[in-house]
Formats: sequence, structure tokens, C-alpha cells
Amino acid sequence: MEKKRYWLKLDKDFLKSSQIKVIKNMPNGKDYIIFYLSLLLESVETVGHLRFSDLVPYNAEMLASITDTNVDIVRNATNLFESLGLLEILDDGTIYMTQVAEMTGKESESAERVRQYRLREKQRIALHCNGNVTECNVEVTDCNGDVTKCNDNKEKKKEKDKQRTENKEQRTENKENKQEEISTTPTNARELSNLDLFSFIEQVFGRTLSGSEYEIISLWEDNELTRYAVKQAELARAFNVKYIQRILSSYQKDGITTVIEAEERDRRYQLKKENASSGKSSYQSKQDRLREKFMREDEANEKN
Repeated sequence: MEKKRYWLKLDKDFLKSSQIKVIKNMPNGKDYIIFYLSLLLESVETVGHLRFSDLVPYNAEMLASITDTNVDIVRNATNLFESLGLLEILDDGTIYMTQVAEMTGKESESAERVRQYRLREKQRIALHCNGNVTECNVEVTDCNGDVTKCNDNKEKKKEKDKQRTENKEQRTENKENKQEEISTTPTNARELSNLDLFSFIEQVFGRTLSGSEYEIISLWEDNELTRYAVKQAELARAFNVKYIQRILSSYQKDGITTVIEAEERDRRYQLKKENASSGKSSYQSKQDRLREKFMREDEANEKN
């Protein structure tokens, strides 16, 4: 799988924001801010979601260990961040950093190579232009009276964004005219195969995505594994983008890159769950037999 680079985009007035000012002016405020930045960096690859594993959420001691922070600072800072709306504790114990989605940037190695290539081409064309140049910018280069397109891809991107906006408006209009009912069975995969990822998820959810959900989904790759995670959420009746993000994060943590590997992991998990249930039943049966034995012995002692 191609390596990706993630980064945080901090506003130049980050330290002047009202929330950060409140934290900074408190006892140990600077330690709190360093701890907050550590949590942002730890959650950047999972779009703000922090969890040790699928079964185990982070506790204060774990966070203190991974961020090299005093555990008392961790406890006090976590409560403070939650009260200020900088983080949320979800129902399953997952820590959600609320600002990471809008701060996160991501670029694959191939995207970086394309960007560098375009920059070199722009510089090369600029060097060949002579005194007849009337305009040479990112979009159009006029050299010796001949207009040269410097960035066709930018125009294509604008057209694609425009088309996506029109599609979204059309879907919204259709849903206003006729409310669609959510099916009680998983959506037919053949009907969804030709949709883009945003439309695919909207069709599965039976509703229009919110702006924040669009931001999170835009960081995902549109591939078979991502769509498999969406279908798993549908089977669990969990029509929630954050739930899908946790599934994708667990795939990344476990090194799962294909649907076959994901299905195998799900099969092993289900088998383990069934064995655990069977073992519990066997233990209960043994306890029942011992209880009956003791009752018979008590009855025999009473008769004697």
C-alpha cells in the first residue's frame, strides 16, 4: 500500500484562541497545551479518534505513557478539554478530538510527485516565454501569441467539483420530493457499484451526509476495503461515519489491506466469540451439577 503523509494545519492565531488562552492561564497550563498537541498528533491518522484497540479504549495511565505526561496532568487536562469541547468521550470509550478533521492534511507519495512535476513544467514553460508574453500564470501561458494551457488538471478538478455539487443538490431535491425508506436488509451491492464513495454512503445511510461527515470521508480512499467497512456498518445497523472510521482504523492497525483479509479476521473473531460463549455454557453446566450434588448430600445427611 502506498505510503501517505499526514500533517496538522495550525492557524497562526492558534495560541490566541479563547479556548487555548483559558488553558494557558491555568496552573500547569503550558503542560496542558503540550498534552493537547500530543493528542492531536496521536489521532491525526484516524481523523481524531483515539483508541488502544478494538476491545480496549485508552485510560489515563495509557495516555500518560504514550505522551510522556504526568498522569495527574492527563486526568485534569482531559476533564478540562472535554468541558471546553476540544474532545469528546464516545459511548464505547473512544476519545474523539473534535478539531482534528479540519486541521488534518494528507498527501500520498504519488500526489507529491505529480505536484513537483507540475511545478517544474510551469518553471520550464516560463523560461521559454519571450517578450511577447502577455499573461503567464497558473492556468494560461501566452507565449508568442499562442495560448498554452499550464494546468488542465485544475480545470478538470473544478469541473469535477461542480458536477459533484450538482449531483448533491439533485439528490437533496429528490429526497425533499419523496422521502426514502431505509431498507431492513443490506442494500443490493450491484445497485451501488457505479456510485462514487459519497453517493455510496448516502445510499447506504438513507440520508444526506453532513458537512463534517464529508470532511472525514474525503480523507478515505475509495476502494473495495473502504466499501466493505461501510457494508459492515450497515449490517450492524450503525449508520455513523465515526463507526466506519473505527473499522478502517482497526484495519490499518492490524495491517489489513484487502477484503479477503478483513473477512478472515471477522471470521476468526466470530469463531472466538462463539467458543467463549460455549465455554461459558460448559462452565455453567458444571456449576449446576455440583450444586445438585451438594443438595443430594444435604438431603442424605438430613435423613440420617
